[in-house]
Amino acid sequence: MFPAAFVKTLHSALPKEEVMALLDVLKTPGPASIRVNTQKTDHKPVSAISVPWSENGYYLPERPLFAADPAFHAGHYYVQEAASMVVGSIIKSLLSTMPEQATILDLCAAPGGKSTHVASVLRYGDMLVANEVIGTRTPILAENLCKWGAANHIVTKADASRFGNCDVRFNITVADVPCSGEGMFRKDPAAISEWSENNVKLCAERQRRIVTDIWPCIALGGYLIYSTCTFNTAENEDNVNKLAADLGAKILQPDFLGKEAFYCLQDGMYRALPHKTQGEGFFVAVMQKTGAGSKAKSHGKQRIKATSATVAGLPPNIQVVETPQGLWGMHTPNPDAWQQLLAELPGIYAAGTPIGQVFHGKWKPDTAVALLQHGKFGEWPELFLKDAEVMAYLRREALPNPDRKEGLHRVVWNGVSMGFVNANRHQWNNLWPMEWRLRMQAGAPVSVLQ
Repeated sequence: MFPAAFVKTLHSALPKEEVMALLDVLKTPGPASIRVNTQKTDHKPVSAISVPWSENGYYLPERPLFAADPAFHAGHYYVQEAASMVVGSIIKSLLSTMPEQATILDLCAAPGGKSTHVASVLRYGDMLVANEVIGTRTPILAENLCKWGAANHIVTKADASRFGNCDVRFNITVADVPCSGEGMFRKDPAAISEWSENNVKLCAERQRRIVTDIWPCIALGGYLIYSTCTFNTAENEDNVNKLAADLGAKILQPDFLGKEAFYCLQDGMYRALPHKTQGEGFFVAVMQKTGAGSKAKSHGKQRIKATSATVAGLPPNIQVVETPQGLWGMHTPNPDAWQQLLAELPGIYAAGTPIGQVFHGKWKPDTAVALLQHGKFGEWPELFLKDAEVMAYLRREALPNPDRKEGLHRVVWNGVSMGFVNANRHQWNNLWPMEWRLRMQAGAPVSVLQ
């Protein structure tokens, strides 16, 4: 079932008894897990077991059809592999040691599991830059962050080298680097046929290049969280040791929730092994920057301006800027720092959370406004949808308007804020984004949270 060379690399990395137990568990189905957005809901999954290293992470007894759950589309929870939730716990621990208004970069962020987790643990005033260089993956990253509703992020689409050459300095950088994917073998069987020793070597080289490229934009005393979803030492311990030596970094042993559940071959390097830690394979280490590094180069300033448009219905302290793409908002007490980031970051894709457009002096809210945490939703009349209607809404179908109501209404299903519709004679025009529409004919909705 597994390539002989892969088994050999396991024997070179782990004690024999660990190898046999690991190979056995890789032949079994992996667990399903979610992380709940407690800023939107106090509901939890039924019959769920908590993930030890994540305050809001839960294992599910079975994997439901998440796409059929309107609360999933509204950002009430995120489907995330359990082992990778440790990154958010590490960031929360590191933030507790540093002044507020820290800036965090999630370098390889799509589809958004770690980014939405980081957005949850940030303090008021901290800011997240979520980056995805692969153009086809950037939209889903922006979508998931919008649905999460924290509004403390900017989305970028840039190579690591462009960050290394910009003027921004990040307090924490997360580099979940592309890897050979050994930890995903039971989740993605195709990864087994794609595995090769040469690919492991190429991945290790690319990982070192990415970290070296990003290193200049880490602030002095700041942190790099290096992670992979693979088992071999070449991409894990060997790479971290080499990078630390080459860059003059210090390998830390941070305290974080659930630390005792992780396996260590070397101090400060933590492995999630599926036969010991319920989840898929995962590796993480933290390096601290102890030297100043090279001087950054400026890429020139982008034109971003504040707006005087009247924007009602936003949560407190949402700052608004106007761009050629419309209005964007950030939940921050420091709009100057946000606009400074917008002026200096490379490859900006989304300048925060989309707030909407102004037509003839009147604000038309974006769907993301209805999905914000702590929204001032009393600004709009509500349209309460039944089960069949909400699934039609997610498919972006028109809805009947037998009562001939008029104007913009906020869509609500079972207490969940879903988006907007606008009355048009005998029907409601569906304002759910076309690119988010549900492409399946699901029957009755599923409710993962109770």
